[in-house]
Amino acid sequence: MSKLNKIKVLVTRPAHQSEPLCKLIEAEGGQPVRLPVIEIVEIDDKSALLDCRAHLDELDIALFISANAVEKSLPTLLAQNKLPPQLQLIAVGKRTAETLKAWELTALTPAPPFNSEAVLKMPQMQTAAIQGKNIVIFRGEGGRELLAQTLRQRGATINYINVYRRIQPPAPAWITDTQIDIITATSVEGLQNLFAMLDGQPWLRHTPLVVMSERIRAKAQKLSIQAPILVAPSASDEGLLNAILQARTKAI
Repeated sequence: MSKLNKIKVLVTRPAHQSEPLCKLIEAEGGQPVRLPVIEIVEIDDKSALLDCRAHLDELDIALFISANAVEKSLPTLLAQNKLPPQLQLIAVGKRTAETLKAWELTALTPAPPFNSEAVLKMPQMQTAAIQGKNIVIFRGEGGRELLAQTLRQRGATINYINVYRRIQPPAPAWITDTQIDIITATSVEGLQNLFAMLDGQPWLRHTPLVVMSERIRAKAQKLSIQAPILVAPSASDEGLLNAILQARTKAI
């Protein structure tokens, strides 16, 4: 018997990243409803990325915040040469590591829940390991500052390279006529965009919500969500599915 039994799950990931979760939901008999609340677009100024490419041999560690960071940086970084062999790669999450693997690159990943805090707990990120090291962090515009602040305190030199930006897409008209049983949100910004796109419609606050982290849960509580809020046990599609299955009984 299918575990989700035609339950409709709102998937809010960017369009090009939503299919793995949608397929997991479908495999359990659920119906994913795709509503991207963030669109990933190119940045206009790539001078920092080009400068980084020219000085790759001076770097010790390259840290990729997301799969988007990989896809938006590697075509430029690898346009002329391979990455230097001494450059250690770190991916914040499983999907990011898998995206690097598709480029035939191997990266270290932290233990779950695959976030900045988990990266900072890695042995390779402790003071003795990174003091005096040059670290570059590839990310989207407006990301969290925790990694850079902490690693600088531990003695590393940190440079951010913004390789994409996120925008809020318009809401499709059909969403107002669609019955949703469970909502998923994978970032604070995405949750904010969802409420903005749908003008805070009442059903948003009364539908069980599955989120990627405690930070998103805290934001959801500030938005006065009355329905149950479940946090995925790991920041991955598999973790989200696990929480969706838990939320199923609350959605009926």
